[in-house]
Amino acid sequence: MEGLMEKLPMNKKKATLLKTWKRRFFRASDGWLHYFETGSRDKPSDSLQLMGGRVDDLGNRILGIDDGRGRYLMVRCPTDKEYGQWKLALESQTADNVKATYVRPALTLPQHPNKSIVIIDIGCSAIRAGILGEQASLPKLFFPSTVARNKTTSELVTGIEAYTPEIRHQSELRKPVYPTEKVDKFGIDVETIDVVFKKIFSELGIDSTKFWVMISTPQNLGDKVRAGLMKILVDQFHVKGVCMSMQALLALYSYNATSGIIVDIGERMEILPIYDGYVIEGGVSRQSYGGQKVAESLKHSLEKYKFSTPIQQLLVRYVMEQSCYVTSDYKDTLKKCEEDPDNYKTMVSLSNYDLPEGADITVTHDYSCFKSPEGFFNTDLWGMDYPCVHKLVFKAIQSCPMDGRKRMYRAVYLSGGVTLLPGFAERLQLELSKLAPPSVMVEVHSSPNRYHSAYIGACSLANMEQFQQICISSEEWKKDGVKAFKKWNMTS
Repeated sequence: MEGLMEKLPMNKKKATLLKTWKRRFFRASDGWLHYFETGSRDKPSDSLQLMGGRVDDLGNRILGIDDGRGRYLMVRCPTDKEYGQWKLALESQTADNVKATYVRPALTLPQHPNKSIVIIDIGCSAIRAGILGEQASLPKLFFPSTVARNKTTSELVTGIEAYTPEIRHQSELRKPVYPTEKVDKFGIDVETIDVVFKKIFSELGIDSTKFWVMISTPQNLGDKVRAGLMKILVDQFHVKGVCMSMQALLALYSYNATSGIIVDIGERMEILPIYDGYVIEGGVSRQSYGGQKVAESLKHSLEKYKFSTPIQQLLVRYVMEQSCYVTSDYKDTLKKCEEDPDNYKTMVSLSNYDLPEGADITVTHDYSCFKSPEGFFNTDLWGMDYPCVHKLVFKAIQSCPMDGRKRMYRAVYLSGGVTLLPGFAERLQLELSKLAPPSVMVEVHSSPNRYHSAYIGACSLANMEQFQQICISSEEWKKDGVKAFKKWNMTS
């Protein structure tokens, strides 16, 4: 909306002999209120951010506009009608409705009537899979990314069954997807990943030869690894074709956005600036620490409990998920905890697990609840000389074109299970606000479905009209081999 109103000087709340009402031309657009002193109206004299602020009804056709950042402006409307119109227009721009644009996945859906596509998200911790419907959905299959290989017979068992005592005691536990020594690379155990695909096709009850496959993968997979996956899917399961895309890229689709900073934290951390659909390589950060580092810190704090075997490590992760959180002010919370530790004690029951005789069935801890994940914002606590997450996000924003940075500060998107820690999104927004210019609004988006964001984004991509064009068909693979990967390198 635009038009003439009267104003008092900024941060003045009443007229005086010298500070009187001045008539100016105002324009409200894109979450900002601009006013102009000259007739040309090309460049505003000043601007006030509406997004995140509030509008006060002061009577006598006067509105008070508080930007929530220390600036306050009083305006007076010429008529009652214009007063009502301006009030509605200004209030509508203080509200942030971005959350309404997130992709909202259905719980379950029937198969798409015109497409036969299997969605598979392969991660270090979990595997997700399902059949594409007419819109995005949550995964139908969700099981641990673990394979048990029998030491005698070499029989392979994957999923939750691999952890059952009768199987794991006779087997070697292996990860079909694992982080390599290179921080920006993940590996695929080709010997065991085929049993994962076999389980997916079997439990979905489908004939793999009649389906295309959309695979969500962690970070960059080398051509050798991608070729191994293609050989299994095309040569062994005879699928029609395959599309592979990085989880972080797909996470952005789950927010229905084409520009933003993706903060994806699982086994490792990846921060990806994407501007109008293109990854800005200069701002990409990949770190070797993530959820496992939180678990290690927690385990060290719980030294009176015995968590030594790989299976017991899963209990540490369970305790982390049930009790850890990120505080807004670590030093202040630590001080209060030292003064009154009982007020910060948390008990986690392990009674649902088959523990050895004499083992503790409850875990009690206090300051470690908030100390263990604090390393994301102060890596010194983890004994690491690495940049903190908020500084990496700031670096990613600074790598974007200058005229788009203000928009990117409001487009930070979380993905991955570790970002579900209570308080993480709020703390990241707080720390990033300290680094941002004073007049810039910072917004960290945390979809309630971000644990499955890569899978949801894969559904959205598979539903696009151009999906078939970015797939590598079985015929293309047999003809061109790894040369066919050019198609994916161009799109990612």
